Amino acid sequence: MIEVVETGRYTSIQDRGRPGLERFGIPTGGPADWFSAAVANRLVGNQPDAALIEVTMTGPTLRFEREVTIAVTGAAVADVGDANWRAHRAGAGSVFHLGRVGPGLRSYLAIRGGIDVPLVLGSRSLCGVGGFGGGVGRPLRKGDRLAVGGMVEAAALQEPWSASHRLAMRGPWEIHVIPGPHTDAFHESVLHRLSATACLVTPALDRMGVRLDTPGLHLDGAEALTTPMTAGAIQVTTSGGLIALLADHPTTGGYAVIATVITADLPLLAQARPGDTMRFREVSVTEASRAWRRLAGWLDLSA
Repeated sequence: MIEVVETGRYTSIQDRGRPGLERFGIPTGGPADWFSAAVANRLVGNQPDAALIEVTMTGPTLRFEREVTIAVTGAAVADVGDANWRAHRAGAGSVFHLGRVGPGLRSYLAIRGGIDVPLVLGSRSLCGVGGFGGGVGRPLRKGDRLAVGGMVEAAALQEPWSASHRLAMRGPWEIHVIPGPHTDAFHESVLHRLSATACLVTPALDRMGVRLDTPGLHLDGAEALTTPMTAGAIQVTTSGGLIALLADHPTTGGYAVIATVITADLPLLAQARPGDTMRFREVSVTEASRAWRRLAGWLDLSA
């Protein structure tokens, strides 16, 4: 068992989520930074859909009742030492403190075997907006106890994850996007002007999305017919602000979407901190596919 001695800012259980349920109003969910979570599970030898712990800004303190193999990826955590981006053994009775996270916003703690909480609609992920999953239907709190599962498929990696196969965890951020789907709702010059503007990440961010200010640029936002939404959709509000959607995004929306962040850059979007600057750069579908294959290849190369 694992005891939560102290909780962090927002600490939750996540696995690969609930794809295919958007038509019922249930977001896919899963890790906001899918790549770092996949690496953490790979490091400790877990199956890809093993549940792990997502940490935001400040991490929890945990007590391990038996020896476990762990790994921490994503945003750097100074207090965890040898567990950053490598498999590490933590002894029985040891206390593991994940302090302040950064640069980057979110870190991932994988434990060999995965976190064993009940499946809800096919996933162990916490759905914060629905109040279900994650074992307790909410972020972790002091006194919670978590069981370790048996979702192991390989030996833990002996070497640290190569620095050349990690994503940047510090801004300023360049995020690649594909135009649309609502390009007709905007003047043809708007995306070009947006690409030339440094957007500011505001404190109004959570697992649903990131709100961005565009100093010096007012976008003419317009309401659209209610339409399905996806992670990465960049909505333009009626006041001209931007909302870039993340893992727990609403499944439908009424704001026009000027562009969509490519899947390979969703981890970067998830790591942006308040006060960071962000620029969007338009790419083709071919370039987006190439970027995805690059990250998938990094995971395969380290098998």
